Amino acid sequence: NVAEGALAAGLGLGELEEEPGDAEPMAAALTVYNDSLIAGGGFTTTGSDNANYIAAWNGSAWSPLGVGTDGTVVALTVYIDKLLAGGYFITAGGDTANCIAAWGPK
Repeated sequence: NVAEGALAAGLGLGELEEEPGDAEPMAAALTVYNDSLIAGGGFTTTGSDNANYIAAWNGSAWSPLGVGTDGTVVALTVYIDKLLAGGYFITAGGDTANCIAAWGPK
Protein backbone atom coordinates (compact mmCIF):
# COMPACT_ATOMS: atom_id res chain seq x y z
CA ASN A 1 0.00 0.00 0.00
CA VAL A 2 1.50 3.33 -1.07
CA ALA A 3 0.01 5.29 1.85
CA GLU A 4 1.43 2.82 4.38
CA GLY A 5 4.87 3.12 2.77
CA ALA A 6 4.75 6.92 2.96
CA LEU A 7 3.50 6.70 6.54
CA ALA A 8 6.44 4.55 7.59
CA ALA A 9 9.08 6.30 5.51
CA GLY A 10 8.09 9.84 6.44
CA LEU A 11 9.49 9.78 9.97
CA GLY A 12 12.95 8.74 9.03
CA LEU A 13 15.63 11.34 8.75
CA GLY A 14 15.86 13.21 12.05
CA GLU A 15 18.49 13.37 14.74
CA LEU A 16 18.06 11.44 17.96
CA GLU A 17 18.27 12.58 21.51
CA GLU A 18 21.27 11.13 23.29
CA GLU A 19 19.49 8.28 25.04
CA PRO A 20 20.82 4.77 25.67
CA GLY A 21 19.55 2.14 23.26
CA ASP A 22 18.38 4.51 20.52
CA ALA A 23 19.94 3.51 17.24
CA GLU A 24 17.88 5.57 14.80
CA PRO A 25 14.95 8.01 14.69
CA MET A 26 11.76 6.38 15.88
CA ALA A 27 8.12 6.96 16.64
CA ALA A 28 7.64 6.20 20.35
CA ALA A 29 3.95 7.12 20.69
CA LEU A 30 0.87 7.33 18.45
CA THR A 31 -2.65 8.66 18.94
CA VAL A 32 -5.51 10.07 16.86
CA TYR A 33 -6.45 13.72 17.29
CA ASN A 34 -8.74 15.86 15.10
CA ASP A 35 -8.89 13.14 12.40
CA SER A 36 -5.08 12.96 12.13
CA LEU A 37 -2.63 10.34 13.34
CA ILE A 38 -0.18 12.05 15.68
CA ALA A 39 3.30 10.58 16.14
CA GLY A 40 5.80 11.54 18.81
CA GLY A 41 9.32 10.24 19.15
CA GLY A 42 12.99 10.86 18.51
CA PHE A 43 12.73 12.36 15.02
CA THR A 44 13.27 15.97 13.92
CA THR A 45 12.04 15.81 10.33
CA THR A 46 9.18 14.43 8.29
CA GLY A 47 10.77 13.90 4.90
CA SER A 48 12.21 17.33 4.10
CA ASP A 49 10.21 19.33 6.70
CA ASN A 50 11.33 20.08 10.27
CA ALA A 51 9.02 18.35 12.72
CA ASN A 52 10.80 18.54 16.10
CA TYR A 53 9.69 15.31 17.76
CA ILE A 54 5.93 15.49 16.96
CA ALA A 55 4.05 15.33 13.64
CA ALA A 56 0.59 14.75 12.17
CA TRP A 57 -0.38 12.33 9.37
CA ASN A 58 -3.51 13.42 7.42
CA GLY A 59 -3.88 10.21 5.44
CA SER A 60 -1.45 11.11 2.67
CA ALA A 61 1.35 13.27 4.11
CA TRP A 62 3.17 14.18 7.32
CA SER A 63 3.26 17.75 8.63
CA PRO A 64 4.89 19.31 11.70
CA LEU A 65 2.71 20.06 14.70
CA GLY A 66 3.55 23.73 15.14
CA VAL A 67 7.17 24.19 16.22
CA GLY A 68 7.05 20.91 18.16
CA THR A 69 9.15 20.31 21.25
CA ASP A 70 12.84 20.60 22.08
CA GLY A 71 13.22 16.92 23.02
CA THR A 72 11.85 13.41 22.53
CA VAL A 73 8.11 12.80 22.93
CA VAL A 74 7.42 9.39 24.51
CA ALA A 75 3.71 9.53 25.39
CA LEU A 76 0.58 10.87 23.66
CA THR A 77 -3.09 10.84 24.60
CA VAL A 78 -6.25 12.87 24.07
CA TYR A 79 -8.14 14.21 27.08
CA ILE A 80 -11.09 16.63 27.04
CA ASP A 81 -10.50 17.75 23.42
CA LYS A 82 -6.78 18.37 23.97
CA LEU A 83 -3.75 16.51 22.69
CA LEU A 84 -1.37 15.81 25.58
CA ALA A 85 2.29 14.90 25.11
CA GLY A 86 4.85 13.77 27.65
CA GLY A 87 8.55 13.29 27.25
CA TYR A 88 12.08 14.58 27.60
CA PHE A 89 11.45 18.23 26.68
CA ILE A 90 11.47 21.64 28.37
CA THR A 91 9.57 23.61 25.71
CA ALA A 92 6.64 22.85 23.42
CA GLY A 93 5.19 25.23 20.89
CA GLY A 94 7.81 27.75 21.99
CA ASP A 95 6.45 27.87 25.57
CA THR A 96 7.85 26.38 28.78
CA ALA A 97 6.41 22.88 29.16
CA ASN A 98 8.59 20.91 31.63
CA CYS A 99 7.99 17.45 30.18
CA ILE A 100 4.23 17.76 29.55
CA ALA A 101 2.37 19.82 26.96
CA ALA A 102 -1.15 20.29 25.61
CA TRP A 103 -2.43 21.34 22.18
CA GLY A 104 -6.03 22.29 21.52
CA PRO A 105 -8.75 24.71 22.57
CA LYS A 106 -7.90 27.00 25.48
